Amino acid sequence: MTDSNATPKVDMTTSDFEPMYRGDEFSTGLVLERAPWDIGRPQPLVVEFEQQGRITGEVLDIGCGPGDNAVHLAGLGYVVTGLDVAPTAIAQARGRAAARGLAVDFAVADATVLEGYDSRFDTVLSSGLLHNLDPRQQREHVDGLIRVLKPGGRLIQFCFTPAEHGDLYSPHPVSEQRLRSLFAEPTWSITALRTGRLETNGLADQMLERFTRHDFHPEFDEAGAPQLPVLVLEANKALSLH
Repeated sequence: MTDSNATPKVDMTTSDFEPMYRGDEFSTGLVLERAPWDIGRPQPLVVEFEQQGRITGEVLDIGCGPGDNAVHLAGLGYVVTGLDVAPTAIAQARGRAAARGLAVDFAVADATVLEGYDSRFDTVLSSGLLHNLDPRQQREHVDGLIRVLKPGGRLIQFCFTPAEHGDLYSPHPVSEQRLRSLFAEPTWSITALRTGRLETNGLADQMLERFTRHDFHPEFDEAGAPQLPVLVLEANKALSLH
């Protein structure tokens, strides 16, 4: 069996990154000082969307991790809720918000359930979440997004794609075809779907060696950290689901 048809090359749980945030082993022989997406600042894609006026109203940052995107938006005056399945990530996020004197409603939550937030949010930001869910969980998550968004609300989402070796660093990379199926009319209206880059703080040597073995050569920023390719989705929930 070839690698492309095998089980994911990254042995990550699809629902619990708690060991990673604690600095424990989360994949065989792999321990990181911090999560690769913990860059200590908001993702440039998030900054770009906000500057373009694409983030409005009350915001949910789902899969918020250590909270830098949520804290950035709160600092600009948005009312923000940040949810993540990992308690240690939420503790870190609360600490970062407190350090800046900002009020962000951080809580531990399951992205496939999203109970208690019905029709609350104008914008949902999802940075690097969907590709960690298996196909059944992805459907459940999208159902949750439908519940929490107001009619006409906007989803902004970044996810890894199988088109550029995504299975080397993602459990369930999501194709453009899969995205169009998950966010199909009449419930959704996709307003933009393009490629982009997610910044990292660097990856473990084992992962970089794996990239080389599979002839994957990501772009690197000025600090030498890989920038991983993502699909950038912007979609609006229908004004009426009847």
